[in-house]
Parts: sequence; C-alpha cells; structure tokens
Amino acid sequence: MSKTSTPPNELKKAYSAPALEKGLDVLELLADAPHAMNLTDIARELGRTKQELFRIMASLQGRGYVLRDEAQRYRASTRMFELGSRNYSTQALVARSMPHIEQLVDELGESCHLNIVVQDRMMVVARAECPSDVALAVRVGAAFQLHQRISGRVALACMTEDRLARYWERVCEPDEVTAAIEMELKQIRLDGYELADSPLLKGVKDCAVPILKGNGHLLGVLCVSFLTRVNDIVDRDALPELLKETARAIVAEFSPLPDDVEEPTDHVTELADSLTRTGGDV
Repeated sequence: MSKTSTPPNELKKAYSAPALEKGLDVLELLADAPHAMNLTDIARELGRTKQELFRIMASLQGRGYVLRDEAQRYRASTRMFELGSRNYSTQALVARSMPHIEQLVDELGESCHLNIVVQDRMMVVARAECPSDVALAVRVGAAFQLHQRISGRVALACMTEDRLARYWERVCEPDEVTAAIEMELKQIRLDGYELADSPLLKGVKDCAVPILKGNGHLLGVLCVSFLTRVNDIVDRDALPELLKETARAIVAEFSPLPDDVEEPTDHVTELADSLTRTGGDV
C-alpha cells in the first residue's frame, strides 16, 4: 500500500515554530534596515503587534543577536556573522587569503576586503587595512544585496543563467534595471573585473575581482575601494591586474578536490579565461 505524500504547504504548517519564525523575521528585517528601528516600526513592517514581539526582542537582545540603544531602537549585531565565520570553509578562505591580501595592500597603499556570497547577499568576511593616514575601510560583517554593490555584481557575473534568473525573480527589480545590470555583467565576464564609481559614495571608486577556481566555483570576491587623491603616485590603471594576480595566488592555495570535476558553464568559462589573461593579452 503506497503512502500518500503531504502537500508542501500542509507540511510547513505541521512543523512550523511560530516564535522561531517571528525571531527570524526580525533578524532579516534588521539586517536589511539602513538604520536602527524602534519596536513600533518593527511591528508595523512585519504586520504584527508590539505585544507579539516584545518577548522576541528581549530574547534576541539577551542572546546578543540585536543591540538596543538609549533611544530604544534596535539594530542587528554581528552575532550571526560570528556564527557563520566558524564555518570551516570560511575560516580556510580567510586564513589562506590574508597573506596575499596584505601583500597587495602594502603595494597599493589602499585597504582591501574579502567578500563571500551568503544566499542573495554579499558579506564582508575579512579586510586588510593600509597604514595611510586617510583610507577607506568596509566593516567586517557588512552585508548587502548582490546587485547593489560592485563586488556583488562581480559575483552575479559568475552565476549560471538559471541561477541568475532565479535571483532576479527574488529581488523583484524593474525590467529596465535588470536589463541595464545584465549588460554590465556581460562586460565583467569579458574583462574579468569591474572598476567603477561606487554606487554608495560620491568620489569613491570600487575595483572588484572574483576568486574563481578552475571548475567555476566562486570562492569569494576581492574589492578595493579608494578615493581619488591629489598627486596620486599609484597607477590606478594597473589596479585590476594587481587584484587578478592576488586572486590567482589565492586560488593556487586550494588544491583541486575529487568532486571538482564538473564542467563550467559558458559564462564562467568566459570569465575564467579573462582572469588568466595578463595585461599584455587584453
């Protein structure tokens, strides 16, 4: 006698944990919020009452997942990032990357940060700061949607067509925005990097390069954010190639694994080819 399968919606209801779901809703909301929020704002955004969320907020604060300021506003802490950083693969990437990143920073005189993709977001997991009196540095633990930052768009350029299409469905951007970014992604695949004005800060440029293994697996993205300086002695035109060299050095730290045999897609092959070119080959 065959067993009948339970519909997904009914299965979800049967195993739901309302209090946990409320807590996760709060964390996801605060992670995306550009500024701290009070309990009234949080309740309104989530369509819940303050009474429903009061104990949830107290528990999250007590466990260190959210912080509350003197004005009784909440913001997400770095607790989730700290938990994620315990993942062995992240630890290994940071440990093997940092010597190469620090060497790059010494040569450039600019800070550099290392990013990884976490679901639909780009997260900063490490940075090396330069000794200059004035320099830009991105907070470790900072996270943002992939298409909203230069390093995130480099990560998007590494995705397969199917995965990229699913990403656009989830973020629900207008068609004209998606089309414009898709054109940008094509150029990134050809060049193997992106050097452009920061979408966040005026007068700042970002240069980002993927750390891409031969099978098309994206380990992370290197990004240097820099100000335009008076009497700058560093050749900024050489920045993409310096970042590519650093990315190749990091990839060399990782030996191919037995399951690293799948064929990369055309998009990734094109990008990988561009990463192996030297400046004279372009």
